[in-house]
Amino acid sequence: MAAATHRDPLHDRADPAPALYVWIAPDPAVQAAIDAHRRAWWWPEGSHQPKPHRLHLTLCPLGARSDAQLEGIDEALRGVRAGSFELVLDRSGVWTRNGVAVVCPQAHPGLTKLHHAIERAILPWARPAPWEPHITIARRALGAGAQRMTPIRWQVREFVLVRSWLPPHRVWHEVLGRHRLV
Repeated sequence: MAAATHRDPLHDRADPAPALYVWIAPDPAVQAAIDAHRRAWWWPEGSHQPKPHRLHLTLCPLGARSDAQLEGIDEALRGVRAGSFELVLDRSGVWTRNGVAVVCPQAHPGLTKLHHAIERAILPWARPAPWEPHITIARRALGAGAQRMTPIRWQVREFVLVRSWLPPHRVWHEVLGRHRLV
């Protein structure tokens, strides 16, 4: 039986230009723990799992931007002040609206504060959008499943500005700026 196809607007777009994002990225130990959880799943034919080093939680998408805009965005992000915090990743599943498999954190005021501070900083370049904090662990994953997730603790100490090349290109992420949380 052929796997169902699902439109993914982020990855099915015609615009080949790289896009900017603000992320938090797990350290290698947390990436390995997420990947171990993901390996316990069973996956439908045709699903796609990003490599463990690409796992991240997007705070804000910025779309394609010029180099001049990039300088202003990075400068604005340098002004974001927030403390480090610990997330607990404790839920996973597949969103039926788009077939994306995700790992989600418990609600945390530090994450919410950071997200709002970044949204305020980038207002000249991007409008606030609906946001559901998650880490994408697979796409085209309708029908996938796993047992209950063992909680994973993640100490968040920085956020990053990233330029991403996505399909139809080779997937590649370039970290343009690292911003410490104190």
